[in-house]
Amino acid sequence: MISTLENITTDIIHSYSQSLTEQERIDTMLDHINDQKQKYRSLTSKIQHLDSLLVKITWLDDLDEADEILIKGIIAMGKEADNKFKKYYAAQRRAFASKGLFKEEFRGLKEAIELHLESALEVDHIIFELRKDKEFKALCKLVDDL
Repeated sequence: MISTLENITTDIIHSYSQSLTEQERIDTMLDHINDQKQKYRSLTSKIQHLDSLLVKITWLDDLDEADEILIKGIIAMGKEADNKFKKYYAAQRRAFASKGLFKEEFRGLKEAIELHLESALEVDHIIFELRKDKEFKALCKLVDDL
């Protein structure tokens, strides 16, 4: 009987060990998923912050030539960043979307990336086209006079 009890005890201990190990693997996998979600949310937040900073440029007045050169550099950086953001997004989406992971995070990230490029292009348009347009200047003066 002792031999049988020892065998059963060994099997029970082994089964518990495997169950705990499996649970640990599941917990670790879930932790990795949560960490990845947080990374996507953080990146989205940082891109949205960049967007808000770009929008502030459109409200600056009395820009000189040096300011315009700096703004052109910022716009170029925004366009280059947009290319990198889109490549990163596409690669991440290919890797995880087919598995049904991170749908909400990918949606937010995509929106932030699109808005970022729109803001960079808007700065370019407002600073280097509209503000140089005589008709636009005349309209702005009328609004200011009100």
